[in-house]
Amino acid sequence: MKLNFFDTASTARPGDARREAIRNVGEPTFTEDHRAFGYDYFDNPDLGVGYGGYAYDGRFAEPVRKAIAHYGLKPGDRVLEIGCAKGYLLVEFLKQGMNVVGIDGSAYAIENAHPDVKAYLQRGDFRSLPFPDKSFDLVIAKDTLEHNPEPAVRATIAECMRVTKGPTFFQLCVGRTPAEIAAMPKWDQSYTMNHTPEWWDRFFDEVGYRGDLHYKVLVPEGECVS
Repeated sequence: MKLNFFDTASTARPGDARREAIRNVGEPTFTEDHRAFGYDYFDNPDLGVGYGGYAYDGRFAEPVRKAIAHYGLKPGDRVLEIGCAKGYLLVEFLKQGMNVVGIDGSAYAIENAHPDVKAYLQRGDFRSLPFPDKSFDLVIAKDTLEHNPEPAVRATIAECMRVTKGPTFFQLCVGRTPAEIAAMPKWDQSYTMNHTPEWWDRFFDEVGYRGDLHYKVLVPEGECVS
């Protein structure tokens, strides 16, 4: 099912602001630390594109309330986030009484995670999740899959389907046109699967994914898209 819990209020810089930042920066210089998902990736304000500083501001509170209502989650249910970064989304699930677990590949993000959830986060490989079958009531991956090569994405999807006994929700950044797709790695060089919604639909059909999806146009040519 195509659905969206996130809107422009839950995005630090919406699509038109991302487009303007790329225009102002031109060709950004991505450092080795940026490529390693370190300080430059998350918190360096001088790059001009990307996060530019990723601090907790509560922007995910309303999206999480929407997700909990949609999926009928209740206190005590287990939520896993793939690509949790500093855990800000999981903070909101924790506030609503969920048991939360996050996994991310960035040592910097885990070390600098929100203190409320830091104990529940771990660094790990999405392709081989260290959890039993059907051990979560919701598995969510927001703006995560498209940062990985295709074989890793296939393995990650299979793992997400394995560890959930309930729904899965993936949000992916996409481009609708060649220009929008070309702009994605200018915003963040770690985007490796830069495709249209139609491409992703075919891909998910091929791998047998039947969970929920939302496609976010990262750098729209025209109207602002979250």
